[in-house]
Amino acid sequence: MKLCWKSFLAFFLCACLLLSVTSCKKGEDSLAGKSFRWALSREPKTLDPQIASGEDAASVILALYEGLARISEEDDGAQSATPGAAESWEHNAEYTQWTFHLRKEAVWSDGETPVTASDFLFAFQRALDPATGSETCAPMYCIRNGRDIHDGKKTVDELGVTVKDDYTLIIELEYPNQNFPILTALPVFMPCNEEFFQSTLGRYGLEKSTLMGNGPFEIDGRYGWEAGKHINVKASDTYSGETAPLPSDVSFTVGNEEIDLSSPVSALTSGSLDAVALTEQETVEAEKAGCSIVSFEDTVWGLCFNLQDSKLKNADLRRFFFRSLNREELLEQLPKSAGEAQGIISPAVTLEGERYRTMAGGISFPGQASEKELSEWLRAGMSALSLDKAPTFTVIYPEEQEIGPLVNEILKTWNEATGLYYNMEPLEEEEYNQRISLGDFSAAIYALRPESDGPYSTLSAFQSQSSGNVFGYQSEKFDSLLDEIARHSGEDAASLSLQAENQLLEDCVFLPLYTGKHFYGMAPGVKGIRFLPYGGGVDFIAAGKE
Repeated sequence: MKLCWKSFLAFFLCACLLLSVTSCKKGEDSLAGKSFRWALSREPKTLDPQIASGEDAASVILALYEGLARISEEDDGAQSATPGAAESWEHNAEYTQWTFHLRKEAVWSDGETPVTASDFLFAFQRALDPATGSETCAPMYCIRNGRDIHDGKKTVDELGVTVKDDYTLIIELEYPNQNFPILTALPVFMPCNEEFFQSTLGRYGLEKSTLMGNGPFEIDGRYGWEAGKHINVKASDTYSGETAPLPSDVSFTVGNEEIDLSSPVSALTSGSLDAVALTEQETVEAEKAGCSIVSFEDTVWGLCFNLQDSKLKNADLRRFFFRSLNREELLEQLPKSAGEAQGIISPAVTLEGERYRTMAGGISFPGQASEKELSEWLRAGMSALSLDKAPTFTVIYPEEQEIGPLVNEILKTWNEATGLYYNMEPLEEEEYNQRISLGDFSAAIYALRPESDGPYSTLSAFQSQSSGNVFGYQSEKFDSLLDEIARHSGEDAASLSLQAENQLLEDCVFLPLYTGKHFYGMAPGVKGIRFLPYGGGVDFIAAGKE
């Protein structure tokens, strides 16, 4: 009798477990197999992972390709690495050597060609080869000799990456990095088949016929990529990753031809889009409509000068304008939801898994200078430029930021300090961005938003030869600091980064004022879309819809 009772209990528990698993599976199935739409702000110039840049390109590349690891999000919002093209990895005791084991069943989207360790070696070498012209390869500088190769001091054959066999890749680092696998999820780390690349005759990533991916999706049919209209992808039949893509297909629309984006919230609630970037003001309406909101505090807004402007090349004049400002009075004019910037690098940036700002501490904001100091700087600057009065100019800013009172406080200070008049010009986003990119401004309220995590990514925007250097800043001392940051880790890298921040303040290039967030909304019933910070793209592999 006792044995029968135990048998019944075992049967009952097994039945409950089976019912639970079946219920979970049904819940997942009810979300699976759906179509999704996301609007690109502009069509990517290329889908070559080693040279493509920006959130639009990253979003499509995340669908078509897969790095050694994928990025997942913990309950506390922290990022972690999960298996991607590599099913497992291990490291040495110092975290300076990583060994990745690739999936032996993985093939490229042609359905035949195996994805091998050599594909990753070729991709890494291509990205770091100065002839490639990659602007996104800085995260690879932690690989042994990576920086020297990109600087032309060593050849790609000297890169610290070894192909042990077809499915084993060994990567040696310049310094310990416990979170290196997370980096391998970035587009620039994604594989490239050398034979296919050579067959495209310089057109790799420019059209469907010159693309071969290894990711969870593939271009949907002959007309899946129509220039200026859309890039449509479908779940790949050849993908063998740890988790199969949940959606049946994703449409990345381009421009307003196929979807009306005049009201992003209406696009969500009408079903025209499943997710979209929102302004802070639009999030209120979106939440009322049942949409879910995701945000990242990944931006620092500040006052910057264009050093290519003949009036502002002079350091004494810049110092006069920066140091005449009273920071406490400026902070009183910040937008209600804005937080005070503690530095040039945003509070969300991490360094080897820790918050950078916690490791480095705050920067040394200079106080408002005395009238004597201001007078001396002004006279010296005017004399150097043969001016009989202080130069005047206009401060531009994006009108959507609603920072008129803040800019007005800045202008009021300068007006009183010089007896002259300074102007402000709020601009629509498109015109503002165009003016900034063309260098058609003297001063601006500008947003620093890095393209990847880590202090180096933010600071590299000020590098003399950087294409993202909209400030016209040229400094051998600062460039040398950047080189040192790229060669160090941990507390040393944090200390050097803080020095670089303070130098930018000392040279009066960028005055951080407040932090900003980027917001994304998902339509009611939509789940599982992963938004990556720092313009890292949007990942649809786990996207579901009720």
